[in-house]
Amino acid sequence: MHDRPERGDEALFKTAGWAVYQCVNGCVHVRLNHVVLTFSGGEFAQLAKLIADAYVRLGVRAAVSTIGPH
Repeated sequence: MHDRPERGDEALFKTAGWAVYQCVNGCVHVRLNHVVLTFSGGEFAQLAKLIADAYVRLGVRAAVSTIGPH
């Protein structure tokens, strides 16, 4: 995939400069400004879980850091 999606690609999510597309070959392309990462469906699922788990841990860490003595 190039900087722009090809005809037939499906935009799964899009925002200014960032996007996630699935091409007609089934690959998932994550565009972050001028960087495009390409994954198989399974690889993308692993990445999504990794990021989701990290996001939860960051939230827990932030919540725990605000707990003070009673």
